[in-house]
Amino acid sequence: MAIVARAFPGLTFGTTPSSAMDSTKRTLAKEAGLARCWQSFDVAASNVKITSEIKEEVRRHGIPKGIRADAYFALSGASSLQQEHANTYTSLAASTSNLSDEVIFGVEDDVRSARLVFKDSPLFATAKGAEVLSRLIFAYIQRNPACGYFKGLAHIAALLLATFGKQREEQAFWTLVALLERRLFPHCGGQVPTGSRVEVQVLKVLLGQRQPALAAQLAKLDSDAVESLCNSWLSTAFTRTLPQEVVLRIWDCVVVEGPKVALRTAMALIKMCGSSIQSCTTMPVLCRVVEGRLARHSDADALLSVAFKGLGSLSGSNVDSIRNRVLANMQSQQKTRSGLPAPLGAGAASSLLAAATASNLGANSTSSSGESVVNSAPRRSSSGGSSGSLSLNGYHKTASSGSLSGYNKASYSGSSSTGSRPASKQGMSWPTVKSTGALAGMA
Repeated sequence: MAIVARAFPGLTFGTTPSSAMDSTKRTLAKEAGLARCWQSFDVAASNVKITSEIKEEVRRHGIPKGIRADAYFALSGASSLQQEHANTYTSLAASTSNLSDEVIFGVEDDVRSARLVFKDSPLFATAKGAEVLSRLIFAYIQRNPACGYFKGLAHIAALLLATFGKQREEQAFWTLVALLERRLFPHCGGQVPTGSRVEVQVLKVLLGQRQPALAAQLAKLDSDAVESLCNSWLSTAFTRTLPQEVVLRIWDCVVVEGPKVALRTAMALIKMCGSSIQSCTTMPVLCRVVEGRLARHSDADALLSVAFKGLGSLSGSNVDSIRNRVLANMQSQQKTRSGLPAPLGAGAASSLLAAATASNLGANSTSSSGESVVNSAPRRSSSGGSSGSLSLNGYHKTASSGSLSGYNKASYSGSSSTGSRPASKQGMSWPTVKSTGALAGMA
């Protein structure tokens, strides 16, 4: 099935000879105003070649809304992932019985927050939409237990689900997997809390090289200023920072070009907020000002123009070199703290994953951005409950995914047991997916 067929579902080409069919599709695509690179684009191909023409078109104009879901599914590698792991999503989505209560309740809270953000979407106006979103998130946590639950995952998943629609739930899931594990954080296997910390350190180095004056001013305000500003941008893929249409334009580029786009975007945002950085005298004030400016920034063309034309060349080899040094440094620090060897070599990501599991993705831990991170590994007690607590009382310097206010007073206590929550939430089961991308019985 070609992408035009999805854009115009009322049209069928099944009885048309191949050459005539291709000609007809190209004509329809041209009449629909699609760029030439999309006119012969085939979403059914498992290995779609991302040409320079596609890259340039996506940078300048983005992926057309009517074909965005198909393009994401094909270009991100999600299509091949689904083929390689047939029936996996059906199994993962069937139950949450092997997840701890902390994870379940944390996801529920995040889903409620995401529904408020996406309140204008008909998909999330009903409880059915929230169930689909929750199921997709639980499935991802079970697929990638080393990553675990992190605050903001619901917002990333919700934007994808809104793009695909609930009848294509499985495709949205595999696109989420591809986006996190192949496009945004491939060096960390999709472990977002760890990967975002790595990318923030890479960003600090790049800022020192490309925007030394702003980097110096940020360092003057606070030694952790870049972390406070940018960790939430990267860990939530900008979904809690910028308007949704701007985020989708950024994702369009990420899907075809990978993690370097996120770094370019973060540097562009800092450059565009340069006057605020120079004028603000305290970090809390700067965080509030930047948060307000970015929430109102609706000009995706201007942002991407700065990202791709206003920062100069950004070679992949340079970024990789910086990232490898950051990974090595993090490995060294972890080795010093734990006394456990973790060989780097070609498996830099593997050592980082081990470090993350040991120090950052435990049952009760807090990421460098201030977000509580809960490991999704099974931790049921013999009585069927689980226990654990988090305490973030007092004033903390943070760049939480929900706010760029920088210095917040947060309080959360999360001990739970079998009797601490309604019994119905213990080992919830969801409707089984009976066909690709669709849920039986879902309205």
